[in-house]
Order: sequence, then C-alpha cells, then structure tokens
Amino acid sequence: MLKQGKKNNYQEFLKNKRRFAKKVKQGRVFKDTDRDGLSDFEEKRIYGTDPKNPDTDGDGMKDGAEIKRGRNPLGKGTFKDLFIPHAGNGYLPHSLKPKRLLFHALTVVAMKAVVVVFILFYPLSAWLSPDLALVEVKKIIELTNGLRSAVSLPALIENRQLAQAAWQKVEDMVLNNYFAHVSPAGLGLKTWLNKISYKFAMAGENLAVGFSSADEVVAAWKNSPTHYQNIIDKDFKEIGVAMADGSLNSVETIFIAQYFGAPAAPVLTKEPILEPYEEPVKTEPAPVKPALPAIAKSAPAAAAPKTSVVGQKTAETPAEPKPVAMAAAPVNQKNTTLTIKSEPFDQVKAIQVETTLPPDTVAAEVTVNNKKIELSKESDQADKWSGAAIINRAEEKNLLKPLIPASLAVKDSAGKLSISPIDWDGINLIKSTLFERYELFKANPASAMEPILSLSSSYFKVILLIAFIATLLNIFVEIKRQHPKIIFYSFAFLALLSVMIAF
Repeated sequence: MLKQGKKNNYQEFLKNKRRFAKKVKQGRVFKDTDRDGLSDFEEKRIYGTDPKNPDTDGDGMKDGAEIKRGRNPLGKGTFKDLFIPHAGNGYLPHSLKPKRLLFHALTVVAMKAVVVVFILFYPLSAWLSPDLALVEVKKIIELTNGLRSAVSLPALIENRQLAQAAWQKVEDMVLNNYFAHVSPAGLGLKTWLNKISYKFAMAGENLAVGFSSADEVVAAWKNSPTHYQNIIDKDFKEIGVAMADGSLNSVETIFIAQYFGAPAAPVLTKEPILEPYEEPVKTEPAPVKPALPAIAKSAPAAAAPKTSVVGQKTAETPAEPKPVAMAAAPVNQKNTTLTIKSEPFDQVKAIQVETTLPPDTVAAEVTVNNKKIELSKESDQADKWSGAAIINRAEEKNLLKPLIPASLAVKDSAGKLSISPIDWDGINLIKSTLFERYELFKANPASAMEPILSLSSSYFKVILLIAFIATLLNIFVEIKRQHPKIIFYSFAFLALLSVMIAF
C-alpha cells in the first residue's frame, strides 16, 4: 500500500491531469479571446500580455504580430530586447538572431572587400608621396646606422647633397629604364656627385629595385659583400638616400639609391702677414738635409681612381696614387652576362654567369644576395669563366626580391682578392602578389588611404564590442534557457570580426 503522503500527491497529479485534459477538450488552452494570434494561455503564462487586449502596448500592432517580428509586445524595451534574454523576446536577444548576424556579417565582408579593392588598385605613383618616401628613407637610414652600431661604428650623418645625388640617380634609372651602377650613357657615381658639387675623398653607392619594405632592402644589402662593405665602412661619414617609382621592363616598381660619402678636407689658405721692413742680415746658408720619403696611407676598400661602382667606394683622383687594400675586380661589363634562364613549364630556374677575366685569375665567385655561385674556366677559351646555379620559386623570391646588383670576387695568382659588382642582363622583376601589395600599402598607408582604413577599422571594432557584450549577456543571463545554436553563431561572428580587424 502507498503511504498517505504519496497517495495524496498521486491523486493531486491525476486531478490536475484530468483538469488540463478537460481544458484541452473544451479548447480553452488554445482559446484566443482578443484574436491577436496568441492563445490566452500563452499570453498569461509566457508573454505576460493581456489576453483581452489585442494590442497590449498600444503601438498599433497586435501582440501576435509583434512576437512573429521579434518585437516586445509589452512595450518598446529596445535595449532589453536587443541584448538581454527574457520572456518578451523568447530568451533570444534580437541582436543575436541568425538573420541579424548574417546581415552584419555580409556588411562587414562587403566593407572589407571595398577597402581591399581600393588599396589593390591604388596607383603606386600616388602611394609613394613625398611624405611617405621621406618616412621610408628615414627607416633605411636608421636600419643602416643600426648595422654600423652593431660593429661599433659611429652613425652616418644625413647629407642633403648626397640625397640630391641619389635622387638624380633613381630618376635617371626610371627615365631610361635600366638598373645598373653605370647608365647606358656611361654616367656613374662620380657624375652624380660632381653635378651637385659634392667634394668628397671617398664615396660609395648601393642600389636596389623592387622595394617591399625598408627592412627587406637593408637585409638584402647586408647579405651582399660589396653593399655591406659600404654600410660598415669606417671611412664614410655621411649618407643620402632617395627612392622613386617607375617601371623596369614593364613592371611597376620602386628604385632606391643609397649614397655614402667622406667629405674632402677643405683647402686652407693664409693671408700674407705684412711686417715692418728691416735690412736683411747676411748669413751663411744652412746645410740642406735630404727629405725623408713620405709614408703612403692605405685607403681600405677604395676603388681605382676615376671608377664608379655599385656596392664599392671610389676615391677622388689624388695628386699621387694611393695604394689600396682591395681594388675593384678587372671586370669587363660588356663581356659579362648575368641572366636567369627558365623554360615556360619548369618549376625551377637557373642563374647563369659568363664573364671574361685576366689570365692570372685562379678563382672567381659571384654572390647574388646571399647565394654564392662558383665560376670555372672554360676549356676552349683561357679567359672565359662561367657558372650556374639552380633556384626554386622560394629561393627566387628570397634572392631577387628586392633585387640588388650581384658581386663578383676574383682571386689572382698572387693571392690578391678583388670584388666588383656586375649588372643583370635583361632581368625580369618578380611581381608582387596581391597580398604583398596589400600588406605593404596597409602597413604604410598614403594620406588618401587613412580615412577609409580608419573608418572601416573603427566600424569593425565597435561591432565586435557590441557583439561580444551581447554574447556574454546571452550566456550568463537566463543561462538555463540559452540557445546553443545562437551561441555558436555569435562566436562565429566574433571570429569573423577578429579576422577582418587583423587582416
């Protein structure tokens, strides 16, 4: 037998069950007194609206229609309906409804697409404004001085004359569509320095094309022996850098010239001092002692007089020749070719070098960025040297972007080492990918880009903050009535916004 307490509870359950079944049979559970689309039972027990008034809040829309549209039938309650789960919005904040999240997601993606297209189709010539070029030039100088500081050398001082000479060099390369230390007209380093009347004892020149960032350009120079020698040369005191946009073999790009200099010592002249006239005293002439021979001071890494080279320094023609520790290699640029060969369907390419060297050459090596290519003497011609190296696509990008002049090291039978740059022959620049171009422009936006980048970024951050707050409220308010699917959609939307902000 059941105990008395349990018996009473069971009887009460049966009584309520019969009562509810009777209401269902009579249609009272589904009865809609005010004919607003909601049953009296729903209005009393779920939504809290008046079952005898079809428009509880008096806003001109029936309670049932408001529920279907996701509105609160008890009143405006905008903030509460948007962000806080409660019975009036079916425990589903309106801001997190799937359709609303989808609308905002499409809006975010569309805005980001507009920004990306705007940046990708922004002209390079408009991007490299004078102000932005000045910023990048300052970065290159800072990074260069950082390399000097690493080897305990003083920083180079920026010189306007050297910057002007560097500017004339890049402009000449742009106008005449070439990339070399000597122009097709035969103009070299000394030409540009003389044009701006820069008096120098030593001078040097580093070149690059295919600018992607100041860090990558300086890193490429660091990996090249001749260019790095300029950067850490203790004789240089001043620096000037310039860049200009243009095209090389129909590829839009940016040319860079970095000039180094050691100013020539000024010639001091003394005015004659007038003294009172005195009668000369006759004396016996003193014996003349033979003069001791002067000791010539070495000029490290100086190029031969009247020579302009990239990646090495040149000395102004002295009254008497100075001995040098390392001279420019005796390379005939006209008989030297440095090319990249490839077949249309090949996945790899080959760097090929051919040059003519003096008969006493015992070893030769070409350095392209940080890759070394050994040259060997051709058996049929005693003065002909050649070499080749296979590179894959990844190596091609690392070696040739940005592109700098290669260097040729030559060792003769006496053990003397000479280094000289060599020009590329018909080089085709590696075009920047759309992603690389986007990253470059986004990291260094032009003045015209800043408003649209700032507006889109602010919009993404505001939407992210609102969505984050709404998601937290949906999780921790009425936690027992939360909708798992809505939480999933909310986090997916937050992830999308985070990607848009980062990208």
